[in-house]
Amino acid sequence: MGWLYRAIFPRWRPRAELRPTTASDRGAAVRIRWLGTAGHVIETATTTLLVDPFLSRPSLPRLAGRIAPDEAAIRARLPARVDAVLCGHSHFDHLLDAPFIARTTGATLAGSDTTCMFARASGVADLQLVAVPPSGRTFTVGDATIRFVPSLHGRIALGRVPFPGEVTAPPTLPARAWHYRMGGAFGILIDVGGLRIYHNGSADLIDAELEGTRADVLLVGLAGRKGTRDYLGRLCDALAPQLIVPTHHDAFFGPLDEDVRLLPGIDLDGFVADARAHAPSATVVTPAYDEPLAVPADPRAAAFVAR
Repeated sequence: MGWLYRAIFPRWRPRAELRPTTASDRGAAVRIRWLGTAGHVIETATTTLLVDPFLSRPSLPRLAGRIAPDEAAIRARLPARVDAVLCGHSHFDHLLDAPFIARTTGATLAGSDTTCMFARASGVADLQLVAVPPSGRTFTVGDATIRFVPSLHGRIALGRVPFPGEVTAPPTLPARAWHYRMGGAFGILIDVGGLRIYHNGSADLIDAELEGTRADVLLVGLAGRKGTRDYLGRLCDALAPQLIVPTHHDAFFGPLDEDVRLLPGIDLDGFVADARAHAPSATVVTPAYDEPLAVPADPRAAAFVAR
């Protein structure tokens, strides 16, 4: 890893007060494990969900060509059981690995029509697919009720959404990064284990779609958050979360075995200050890669399981 890479993507140095720990996950209602980027494992005793899993993490040079899932990297962190894979939108850093995981495990794969087109091109059976229309969709998997909430993608480059549009026919694979069109953006509300978890994988929202919605846990994507007016304040006002966890703030071009490095423009200290200002009674934690977060019935008491 060269000096320029290290300068552009600085190493994240955790603050102890944002990293409560526990010796055991006994008594946890839900366990959440960050897979890097916007990816998470959400697990109860009976149901395992993957949200936006992206484990292949091709390097910046590889992104210039066609990209394919790294099967060894995926299997190294894939849970023994996967009931559903949920994709909030269809950019490569959210979708690339999802069809392989669904095909390998037999899990349900839910996402936009664009997501489903990539899944079909990867050989995922139609019976495994839950196509989500632009208006959203609610369905159940195991003991989880899942609602796809219409949302917006954050503005990343020059105030624009990268790779907009849809894919309307199964593409040729492997594809290039820019072939993975956004395909519509959704927040994902998961009611499981007696908790309501809201995953906002990209830094924007549609306020009206969240009216009357509450979430105990907010997994909040940070990439591009400064391009959205009062982004965190609007989410906290709508959802009233008790536990706030940042996501999609890391430089996702290196393997998960390395330290967390931040994308340019990410200000974790500023995010924590905003979270405490808008949700003063909530707990804010910052995970490391692959680290189990035990969330009890009172999410404010969540803690990382010591390894």
